[in-house]
Amino acid sequence: KSIAGFEGSEKYDTASCLVRYPDGLTAMIDVSRQSSFGYDQRAEVLGTEGMIQTDNVYPNTARIFKPSYTGNADMPFDFFLSRYNEAYVTETIAFCESLVNDTPVPCTGEDGLVALIMAIAADKSAAENRWVSFREIVETVYCKSPTECELVATSDIFPEGFKPQSDPKSLLLPDVDEQKAGARMPDIKTLVGGWFK
Repeated sequence: KSIAGFEGSEKYDTASCLVRYPDGLTAMIDVSRQSSFGYDQRAEVLGTEGMIQTDNVYPNTARIFKPSYTGNADMPFDFFLSRYNEAYVTETIAFCESLVNDTPVPCTGEDGLVALIMAIAADKSAAENRWVSFREIVETVYCKSPTECELVATSDIFPEGFKPQSDPKSLLLPDVDEQKAGARMPDIKTLVGGWFK
């Protein structure tokens, strides 16, 4: 009950979010403020010919098999810094190497912008009890300055539903990292494209 007075989606302790993409794919995200058995964060991508799954990270890989219990010997890590220790170290090294070598960073501002747009859309959907298009968020929040519109209007990583309907290109400055990059990492649909028909 202590969070009931919080603003916006901060007042929910458990939520589900459905994302419908223009090509017909659907994503479902379930979140909760608390997990009594550790920092629980798993993901699955299901296709017609296969699946990719990531599981929780445990302090060790030992599993117990006996008549009364089958499962991991330890609980998952209980704190995000423990859960993502390797990821944070790897990201920091990649960021520093990009600075030293003057190369694009693996995770761009565009990647962060996509996550932010999705979070704002989910918050607005909960507040207004309706479907919210990512385009709606982009147009009302992010196409107010040339720099922000540049990220949305020219990026191939955004699905069609993210892109603004108007053409702000005459206002834009070129994105330096995109000019240097030459090639970007493929998105998840490209990596597992054979699974989706």
